[in-house]
Amino acid sequence: MAGRIVLTVIAAIVAGFLLFTAVVRPAVERGGWTELAFVVAVFVAVLLAERWARTR
Repeated sequence: MAGRIVLTVIAAIVAGFLLFTAVVRPAVERGGWTELAFVVAVFVAVLLAERWARTR
C-alpha cells in the first residue's frame, strides 16, 4: 500500500510540473493572466460537461 502512495505522490509532482511548464508559464508569458483565466475556464467547462453527461 505504501508503494502505491509513493507512486501517486510522484505522479502528482510530475503532472504538476508539466502543467506549470506546458500551460501556466507559456500562457502568462504570451497573453498574461487573461490567457490563463481562459485556459482554466475551458478546463472547468469540460469538467462540468462531463459531469452533466454522466448524470443523463
